[in-house]
Amino acid sequence: MSVTASALREIHRIHRQLTDLRSRLDRGPRQVRAAEAHLEGLQARTSTAKQALKQTRMAADDKQLQLRQREDRIKDLQGKLNSCSSNREYQALKEQIAADEQANSVLSDEILEALEKIDELQASVGESEEALLQESTEVETLGKKVAEDQAILQSELERITADLHQAEASLPAEIRPDYERMARARGEEALAQVESEMCTGCFQRLSPQTINVLLLGRAVFCSSCGALLYLPEDTSPTS
Repeated sequence: MSVTASALREIHRIHRQLTDLRSRLDRGPRQVRAAEAHLEGLQARTSTAKQALKQTRMAADDKQLQLRQREDRIKDLQGKLNSCSSNREYQALKEQIAADEQANSVLSDEILEALEKIDELQASVGESEEALLQESTEVETLGKKVAEDQAILQSELERITADLHQAEASLPAEIRPDYERMARARGEEALAQVESEMCTGCFQRLSPQTINVLLLGRAVFCSSCGALLYLPEDTSPTS
């Protein structure tokens, strides 16, 4: 059941390579999803800003209509002043005209505020639409780049996986089942280098007997974490 440390180092190196490739493969779609979520947020804010602008315009139009109607009524009331049959009627018309003029003054102030608000909302909508257009372009560009990168990374993953299978062929048949079970469950953590007489996978101190077995070029699994152990390059035995 002998196995060279160099073979295990190579297998571990390939596992780390595969871990990095899978991480990069996962990272691309996550970036796209995050960008798309941000784009959806901008779309929602733009829609909200447009709706607020529409409602403010409608409210301003309604107030302007009220103002015109009340102005027309004031003109009509003023026309009736000359035909009043009594002072009481005349005074009542004057009071109504004064009340309508006061209401129109308030309404004019509200219309002015609404128009100012419309200007602010138009600017906000313009900024939102500009940001939305820019973000849409960036999301589209990112999606294309990620798709291109994914194809390259997938090809590299397949190549490195083939390298791993080739390297694993050097493992003794007796340890293959245990190694494969660990590799399926833990990936690169299925192997661990020994440093300062400790397993770097779990930092469990190894017994002198375990170190001696490793120096003899025998396969050893860590009794604590189950990783397949190997010695550093400068201490590995010649085989």
